[in-house]
Amino acid sequence: MLNSTVVGRVEVTPELLILRVRPDAGVPDFLPGQYVALGLPGSAPRWDKAEPEGQEPASDKLIKRAYSIGSSPEQKEYLEFYIAILPSGSLTSRLSVLKEGDRVFCQPKVAGTFTLEHVPEEKNLVLVSTGTGLAPFMSMVRTSSTWKAQRRITVVHGVRYPGDFAYAEELCELSSSTQRLDYLPIASRAPQDWDGKKGRVQRLLEDGFLRVDPARDHVFLCGNPAMIEDLEALLYRQGFTVHSKKAEGNLHVEKYW
Repeated sequence: MLNSTVVGRVEVTPELLILRVRPDAGVPDFLPGQYVALGLPGSAPRWDKAEPEGQEPASDKLIKRAYSIGSSPEQKEYLEFYIAILPSGSLTSRLSVLKEGDRVFCQPKVAGTFTLEHVPEEKNLVLVSTGTGLAPFMSMVRTSSTWKAQRRITVVHGVRYPGDFAYAEELCELSSSTQRLDYLPIASRAPQDWDGKKGRVQRLLEDGFLRVDPARDHVFLCGNPAMIEDLEALLYRQGFTVHSKKAEGNLHVEKYW
């Protein structure tokens, strides 16, 4: 039942975890932006801050949830996941206590259409996220095929507190080294003495600090449903259209909350 091994963990905060998992069968081929399911049995230990479960799952029952892959498909040592630990979460309260060497279930089949397949090479990418919604965008910017010759990439990451900015160092280094990536972190509950951007992600577009153009940009939204709803409405008014299986568009949305 458990077919993968934890090979790394980074505790960003007590509530935010980066988990690296190596499937026994090897890292499957996938596209940046796709996801797999992780799972643990009901008998697995839980976080000491976890809330009591209303109904305890059967000890042999596999609790599964889908998580976007944060690593590049070019990385064949492990799959990386960025996970928010919830005291009420049946699975996250169990994932939070995993250590290197522990076993976990990782769905062999990769899924998802939140990818760059339908973005023309000459179009820019504006990747807007809140919280752990940053994960699929990390997979994208870590992958060489994302970096087309004429393309600029903007990564927007909204969190509550400055300490929640996972991947900030990597994104700052990438921004400095390539000159073709803009990293815009913003914190909604930052202290007064913090000198970064303060407020909700929506503010960056509402105030015109971040300008997007439907003629040259493809916008990807991933994270909090309120953020997605607000920005969808704003971007509709600016001439963006949602991408779907039936019609290609320049606004791509991932609602996995």
